Amino acid sequence: MSLFSPLLFPVYCRENIIFVLDETALPFDENYVKVGKLSEALDVLGQMKTRSLGQVLLFFYSCALFNEAENAYGIAEEFLKIRPTFDFMFIAGMIEKQKERGVKPIDAAKFFIDHFDKTRRTRAKVLAGQLPQDAKIATVCNVNGELIYLYEELISAGKKCEFIVCETRPYLQGTRLTFWELTKNDIPARLCCDNQISWIMKNGGVNCVVTGADRASVKGDIINKIGTYAISRAAHEFGIPFYALTQYPRDIDIDTIKIELRPANEVFMYIDNDKIFHGDALYPCFDVVKGEYITKSVDLNNPGK
Repeated sequence: MSLFSPLLFPVYCRENIIFVLDETALPFDENYVKVGKLSEALDVLGQMKTRSLGQVLLFFYSCALFNEAENAYGIAEEFLKIRPTFDFMFIAGMIEKQKERGVKPIDAAKFFIDHFDKTRRTRAKVLAGQLPQDAKIATVCNVNGELIYLYEELISAGKKCEFIVCETRPYLQGTRLTFWELTKNDIPARLCCDNQISWIMKNGGVNCVVTGADRASVKGDIINKIGTYAISRAAHEFGIPFYALTQYPRDIDIDTIKIELRPANEVFMYIDNDKIFHGDALYPCFDVVKGEYITKSVDLNNPGK
């Protein structure tokens, strides 16, 4: 097999310029935004042009190239003002530890990318061994290409596979990112509206769930894209196993983490920009899912545990 998604590596650095895949332009255009200073990185972050692994890579490269702060923690504070739910301080600690060992931030970024990709391939193989012989996998949002690795491992193990992709409103990451990268690689996938997944589960269209996790606790709780909690409760109701792809779980009370509230106007993105619409909305960006609704967390560093 020769499958690939640009979402596997959505941010890269070349000649002191950061290139960020504009995920808001997908699936119609594969454009990269050039970032040459910290303020531009923060703009890209705030406009949701990259998320998940992309914002981690953006942070690594920002620490390597921009000197507005004395250390990675200073840049982490700026990133947190834009995306408060993500644990940039933890990533900053990783960078500072590498600096203490004499490793430059740019080399730390390269090491992180190489290590992350190798371990997520291993994680995909471990998870493939736990999924059903004829896997009908529901998912939400996007896990940066790892579902492609999972599909490869399932086929290699002689299993069948189909993905049921929730649209993931309001940014439609499920539609524009996951469904796009799967169909682009001729991987069996069907798209569903967010409010249809319970019906699909009830009628046997799903027999397992796989989601990412932006943050995880050692107690087994996760934070992930809004909509994940509802899917976990529905899966629990219908006896469907729920798997979370985690990394770097921490000893934290996940209920105390500030959940990012995005601007209300983003809920109305489906309306033509030329039309005027006046109204208020509520857009919490993330869900907390407690460990009792998670069958297994497959962690990046200990996938077989």
